[in-house]
Order: sequence, then structure tokens, then C-alpha cells
Amino acid sequence: MQRLILSDLEETADSEAACCLAEVRRAVQACQRCIIITGAGISVSSGIPDFRSPDGLFQQLKQKYPSSVSSGRDLFDATLFHCPDMVGLFYNFMGELRNLVSQATCTPTHEFIKRLDENGKLLRCYTQNIDSLEKRIGLETSFQRTSKECCQTEPSKDSGGSRRRQTTLDKKFTRAVQLHGDLDNVVCTICHTKYPFTQQLAQEFCEGTPPACPRCKEIEAIRDIVGKRSVTAGVLRPDIVLYNEAHPQSELIGSLSEYDLKRRPDLLIVIGTSLKIPGIKRMIKEMSRCVHDSSDRTKRAGAGKAIYINRDEPPRGWDDVFDYYIAGDADQAISMLPIADAKPSRKLTSMMKVVKSTLKPKAKPRQRSHRSEQQMPTSPLIY
Repeated sequence: MQRLILSDLEETADSEAACCLAEVRRAVQACQRCIIITGAGISVSSGIPDFRSPDGLFQQLKQKYPSSVSSGRDLFDATLFHCPDMVGLFYNFMGELRNLVSQATCTPTHEFIKRLDENGKLLRCYTQNIDSLEKRIGLETSFQRTSKECCQTEPSKDSGGSRRRQTTLDKKFTRAVQLHGDLDNVVCTICHTKYPFTQQLAQEFCEGTPPACPRCKEIEAIRDIVGKRSVTAGVLRPDIVLYNEAHPQSELIGSLSEYDLKRRPDLLIVIGTSLKIPGIKRMIKEMSRCVHDSSDRTKRAGAGKAIYINRDEPPRGWDDVFDYYIAGDADQAISMLPIADAKPSRKLTSMMKVVKSTLKPKAKPRQRSHRSEQQMPTSPLIY
């Protein structure tokens, strides 16, 4: 793994750092199917602190609640719901974080990802962030299902047979996968109904009190009217995934990552993450292996590289995973990378094939018996 420290860059093109940067730029320019995996580091310049740096969220929480929080991570662990005092701190912090996110603006790194997508170079972005800045720049983050007609069933005596419709995940629809959820919505702990995370709800969160679920309250009122016993009503919580908590969309995300591996990505860029979460580490290593395998199948110069951009060095054991480590600010590093030329879209490619087929010369007609009559030459159809 080659190391490029941005502060060491010199103006002369002969410097070792400049040569390394040139190789990184070549890899970005040559890519056709880029996977990007991001962490909190890409949103710091937007006003949202990261988690594990000396002035990050975990340290801030530890300093703010020294008697209640031994580690900032405690407020991101699902076990906190068993402690009433921790629940109040959690809601207060999430309300403040929601206010920060609502005021945040997209960074140059987010714009870089968007331009890659517009140029047809982005295979997919996977983000650990819950700020939804990817959605704000126009990348689709939701999951969409499509239905298709299945084979005909066996006809019965009463009917002449029927066709079933099966829904499948549209694997090309989602451009940015939010691995840990987002702060755009809240969800009920009982009925799982989702609601927008409004400013009013953020204010209630800041007071440290979990808001009641409107749907559960409505059901409870109806049961009371008809004389049925009361049932447990849910409260609203942020629609994010905490530590030690099952991911509700794990199967869909696994399906997308498996699909992306089969499409043979030729560039991996990991930005602003400390490489500490097991699931993320596993995903990055799988993507890196696939990217390096693709370099053996292509003859494009610079293809098949894995790049890591972060302020802090990667932990031990990552030298074989990444080809380049760029030490420094994410936005500064991204500003030195090129935006590759847009590759032809599938629609344009298919159109070109049609045009080429129409440009093929037509077969010459049979000569007429009157040889004195001048033959008009056939000409291809020109658009």
C-alpha cells in the first residue's frame, strides 16, 4: 500500500508524492464501475462531527455526561433502552443531532460522488452516515420493487389457469445504500409505522421524552370505545440501526452487495471511516478482492485499484486490501481527483448498434435486361 500525505505534496511533478497522486488520478480516470464506501469523515466539513476523533461525537458525549456515559458509544447501543436515564439522554442527543443535520450542507465529497453517478461511473455508494446528505444531492436511497409475470400455473377444473406476479428488488434503482438508516424519519417501536422527523418532533426529543406513536394511540382509543382491554402502545424513535441491533433491511442490502460483486467493480474508494465496524470491514475486503480480480481481466491502464482516504492511518492488516492510502481531509483529497469522462449509457450503446446496422450497405439489386438503362447505386441511410 502506497501512502500519500497531502501535506507533503510538492509543486514539482518529479516528487514521489506527485507520482503517487498521478497513479491515483489515473485509476479514477480509468474506472467504469466504481464502488464508494463512506463514513462520518465526509460530513465533518458540513458541520456534523465524526464519531471517533479526539473532538468527535463519542468524546463530546463522554464529556457532556461524565457520570452517566462511560463511552460515547453507549448512546448508540440498543441496550440503552433498558435504562430509563440513558433513554432520556439518547432522545436529547438525537434531537440535537437532528437539528445539526437539518442545517448541514453537502460537501465537495458528496458532489464528487454525484458527478461520478451522472457520468455513469458509479456502480453504487454505501454510506454509514445517517445524515441523508446523499439523498439531498439527488442520489436515490430508497428500495424499489418491481413485479413481473411468472409462468402459468396448472389449469384446474374450475378455471383455465392463471398467471402469478412476483415482486423482486430493482437492484439498479438504489444509488446510495444507507447502511445504518437515517434521521429523516422516526419509527414506532411497536407497530413500526414511520413518520417524518419534523422540527416539532426534534424539539420533543430534545426534552428527553419519547413521543407516543399516533397510530398506537388511535388503536388504543378504538379498543377502549369497544370495551376491549388495552394493549401496549409504542413510542417513536429515530429510524436508525444501533449497535447490538438487527438490521431490518439486512437481506435487501446483502442482495445489493452480492449483485454489485457480480458486476465486477473496477475501482473501490473508501472515505472517512475508521474501519472499526465488523460488517463494514467485511464488505470492504470483499469489494477489494473483487476489484483486484477485475484488474486481471482488463487491460485498461490504472484499473482495478482500491483507495483509502482518511485523516488517520488504517489499522494493521490493511496493506493488502488497499493500493493507496491518502492521509488528509476528505474534501482536499477529492479536489485533486479527476471526474472521469462519462461512458456511453446502455440506451446510447443500443441506439448506436441500431444505427450501425442501418448503415450497412444494402444488397445490390439484380441487373435488368436493358443494359443500356443506367443503374442507380444504392446508398446507406444516413441520420
